[in-house]
Amino acid sequence: MAMCETREWGLALCLVAAGASVAHAEAATGEGDSEPAALDTLVVLGTGSEVSIFDNPASVSTVEADDLRRNASSSVADQLRDVPGVKVFDDGTAGMKRIMIRGETSRRVTVQVDGHALTDHSPYGTPLLIDPSTIERIEVVRGPSSVLSGSNAIGGVVNIITRRGGERPLEGSLSATGYSATDGFRTTANLQGALGDVDWRLTAGFGDEDDRRTPDGRLRPSSHAQDQLSAHLGYTAGNHYWALKADQYRLEADVYSPVPEGFDAFSIRLPQRDLRKVGLFYEGDSPLPWVESLEASLYHQTIDRLFENQAAMSNGMEIGGTSDDRQTTYGLDVQADLSVADVGNTVIGVEYENDALDTDKTSDVFMPFPPPNGQRTVTSTADEARIETLSGYAQQAWELGEATTLYFGGRVYAVEAELEASADKVLQDNSDERVLGSLSLVHRPSQAWSLRANLAQGYSYPTLQQLFLTTTAGGTTIVGNPDLSPETAETLELGARYRGDRVTLDATLFHTRAEDYIGEEDLDGGGSGPSQRGYVNVHEARTTGLELLAEYGLPAWDASLYLNGSVLRREFDYGSSSTTDSGTPRFAGRAGIRHDWWVTPATRAEVDLFVRAESEAKQRDAQGELTSRAAGYGTVNAYLGLSHGARFDVGLNLNNLFDKAYQPYGEIPGEGRSASLTGTLHF
Repeated sequence: MAMCETREWGLALCLVAAGASVAHAEAATGEGDSEPAALDTLVVLGTGSEVSIFDNPASVSTVEADDLRRNASSSVADQLRDVPGVKVFDDGTAGMKRIMIRGETSRRVTVQVDGHALTDHSPYGTPLLIDPSTIERIEVVRGPSSVLSGSNAIGGVVNIITRRGGERPLEGSLSATGYSATDGFRTTANLQGALGDVDWRLTAGFGDEDDRRTPDGRLRPSSHAQDQLSAHLGYTAGNHYWALKADQYRLEADVYSPVPEGFDAFSIRLPQRDLRKVGLFYEGDSPLPWVESLEASLYHQTIDRLFENQAAMSNGMEIGGTSDDRQTTYGLDVQADLSVADVGNTVIGVEYENDALDTDKTSDVFMPFPPPNGQRTVTSTADEARIETLSGYAQQAWELGEATTLYFGGRVYAVEAELEASADKVLQDNSDERVLGSLSLVHRPSQAWSLRANLAQGYSYPTLQQLFLTTTAGGTTIVGNPDLSPETAETLELGARYRGDRVTLDATLFHTRAEDYIGEEDLDGGGSGPSQRGYVNVHEARTTGLELLAEYGLPAWDASLYLNGSVLRREFDYGSSSTTDSGTPRFAGRAGIRHDWWVTPATRAEVDLFVRAESEAKQRDAQGELTSRAAGYGTVNAYLGLSHGARFDVGLNLNNLFDKAYQPYGEIPGEGRSASLTGTLHF
């Protein structure tokens, strides 16, 4: 069926048309001269150099430090929940929420901290494990961005930019947050300062949360605890800036796992999930006559992960598994903004990443036959594998007059992966060379309007687990495939932005075609033992969507009506069949009314009443069978905030006010009626 013929798309396009009509009326009456800060925020993602969101060719959103500080969310991922096209995925691994963008799973979304990708070789994708108090800003690009942001950016990019040092000799903050839904808390202390050319920061935090409370009772077990240490030391020498950053994040979590059909018992634990990173950074402002800026960084990162799984089946078979993994990554990034061409800015860069995984796995299988004693088999394996990625990229801005800018860029990849050592497997390798491109056009017909078109390619190389490793969990053994091809995607976007006195609008219409998706299929020889599956390039996906961010000021009430949301139609093509029941909600978003005012000349208050909702989602397999389903839902929520100058901030989140029971697709049940309170004292 044609896109414009469906009821959902008709409603979505009507919303855009309504927003555009209001914006046109504002411009016609001369009330569109001011420039709201939301679209004037400077970002790096999308162009490689600082450009405002209003002038950016990509679909970009930001979350600022003030919003992070006032929001009582227990996870950084929750801070991105209301970005159009972004979905927070909570599958039960407590404290490890992940991000999906435009229906693409977390494994196809690049998560960066200070421009360095956080890699993860599990099939689930990269969790956002970082203390919100250390973050200065989060930038999000929706849609393929592999030319400027590297592999796995089919769905998009999340770049977390951490804070630097202070501005005064000594300053700091203390913050505390409580969560009624988990009887939990988080607390953070921060000290920072500057002396001469040196700036510094030290941050420490920890938190503990119990099992989640839902309208239908506690989810047991779903508790977790974490702590973090972070340090920054910077030095300025003229127009050169050097910085050393070090971070440690430790997590211990239970995983909520309902007992599957055919099982008597089932449990998963994550006793250890530790991240350590050290990075050296350099920034130069006009270090050479033809170089406007130069950035370089060198980093080393380790992730230690311990995974435990136990299952008892109804037929008497028992299966246990342990995976003890260490992931070591080091890399080098260099990027320069050049002024070699008169037509516009030139960005060039080189990235090198060496990502190694050492894993020790133990499998303990008890078969209840032959009777009377049965048979127990314990096997241990050890594997060492590595991926090396070298890539170079360039993007050129071409000013086609004062109102129009053309961007075109490309990236060359050379990737090599190898199983270097194994106790039970034949050593194998995989490699790929790839050239990707992007082309964008931004046109500003007036100070109030910005129109854009963007054509971009995405690329996702298989993980080491998908290529070489064997994993047993939940009674199923999944075998790697060294012949896998990378996943690729192409996206066409058309967007419009408007900034007025009372109206803000950012709308994007897009279509993405992704090929060579990596999935799983059953392998022969199942018999009476654990079932076996293998990774294969099985299908492609086509996604058409509309993302909308709109806000309208109500001058009589000094308040704002807003809508952030998306409409997605996502189709899986398995070759022999296709389906639009892809596990993706057709509608998702947030709508509300916000009011803020000055209580005193130094004290500001904010009230926000909103509804957050998703429509129904269903999943069908290649045979057309319905495998899973989740009903649509909507929750009513409120936020109350108070800030007094630069001294303190208080934020109160009132969640699911009507205590509605709901469970998003592929996730665990949502929290019941609850409150989260956070406060920060600055000194």
